[in-house]
Amino acid sequence: MIGVEEFLRLTEEFNLIPLYEEIIADTETPISLFQKLAMDGEYSYLLESVKEGRYSFIGISPEKVFKEYRKGLLIQEKGKSRYYPEKDLLNELKDYLKRHRVKDYEDLPPFSGGFVGFLAYEMVEKWAHIEQPEGESNENTEKPLGIFILSRLLIAYDHLHNTVKIINNIWIDDHLSREEKEELYHQGAAEIKELLDRIRGNGEAFSPEKDEGLAVEGEILTKISKEEFCSMVEKARDYIEAGEVSQLVLSQKFLLENNIPAFQLFRALRAINPSPYLYYLNFPESSLIGSSPEILVKVVKNKVIVRPLAGTRPRGETRERDLQLVQELKNDLKECIEHIMLVDLGYDELERVCRVGSVEVTELMEVEYYSRVMHLVSQIEGELEEGLDSLDVLKSVFPAGTVSGFPKKRALELIKELEEEARGPYAGAVGYLSFNGNLDTCITIRTFVIEDDRIVIQAGAGIVADSVPEKEYEETMNKASALFRAATLAGRGIGRPDIKAL
Repeated sequence: MIGVEEFLRLTEEFNLIPLYEEIIADTETPISLFQKLAMDGEYSYLLESVKEGRYSFIGISPEKVFKEYRKGLLIQEKGKSRYYPEKDLLNELKDYLKRHRVKDYEDLPPFSGGFVGFLAYEMVEKWAHIEQPEGESNENTEKPLGIFILSRLLIAYDHLHNTVKIINNIWIDDHLSREEKEELYHQGAAEIKELLDRIRGNGEAFSPEKDEGLAVEGEILTKISKEEFCSMVEKARDYIEAGEVSQLVLSQKFLLENNIPAFQLFRALRAINPSPYLYYLNFPESSLIGSSPEILVKVVKNKVIVRPLAGTRPRGETRERDLQLVQELKNDLKECIEHIMLVDLGYDELERVCRVGSVEVTELMEVEYYSRVMHLVSQIEGELEEGLDSLDVLKSVFPAGTVSGFPKKRALELIKELEEEARGPYAGAVGYLSFNGNLDTCITIRTFVIEDDRIVIQAGAGIVADSVPEKEYEETMNKASALFRAATLAGRGIGRPDIKAL
């Protein structure tokens, strides 16, 4: 950690300075660290990755909480809340970053402080001016469209070197005296030491045999039956045949009443379905527990990346069967047409925010494997246009075409008409916005949403002209199956259950 004199020197140039200390932590895991440092936090998070998995991030002690609603922005700070009907979330985050000059150290991870949270799918209705239907329930209108928290304290677990960095971001007001700045330094250093002492304490072990009183209560229910979902697919095909859209993504929702601790559910999902994006957002309004395979958008310095994932097959029971399914997937005209449409959409959306001539497809229709399914995936990259930032990029691509359809604006309108009920966090975004402008977000799929005592699971399928309704229904079930299995491990009460409609 830098000394107090170096800290004071930096305050002449920067008003946001990270203090950090690194220790060897070869006997720790992100799970044990979260249990020791963040389990009791009202707003805390754990972000992990198994693909680019050098770092896991744990956030505690939120400095501010930003909650977007349909009619304004609520900001919580130091135990007080204030509502701003004229403000919106993304512009507020932009303004906040512009006001802070951060000291960026090369030996810190790509995310060393900033905002972490989620955007609900319905956030796009404000941006795309999609009208809310008359009579939509208060439950849908009163839920946040997005929540992002600003944490002072961040724990970065380095899987490559088995080390932990405790990062404490210190904000410096312009009017502070030298003595007050020194006090901030010593207070920040003491907080780091206190966390290091807690790391040396004991964590709680997890095993499926522990907490025998925990069990899934009740049944998994859906808002619609299989027949109703298939009917919805037929209606979507009618719109496609009429030329209104080329592709439309429809989803169904599963509900489970339970008493499974949220973090136990995360650990089960993490074990069963490791994915490029693993996250546990422990927010009072709702906890999000996800294992998403798909980037929404990533911005590192000036490089912009989207990675559409569309086209699905279940995993085979043997290596030979896996290879057969790969060929079947690549030769499926319906899947290939759907995928290419979404690549075109991603390309067009990046061209709106990237330097002219810089956008290119760097991977096309590769196969990626997950625990229960395989997917076709492509990657599109570009260089960020001068004068724009990562939040402009996020707004350009949100929500992903892989969870909405093409053309996107009409697809959004038809989803609202056909699905009737708000999606909430499903098909939105989860991720971080760093103080240095880097952005990394995934699509909120393969995710448990826990609200009070209810778990919500949602999964979708892309509908095109020759879609077979029963096959699209099975695709949603295949995508949800890893979540059913995670609930089985965490609560020991369900497998792939008999699904019953409400």
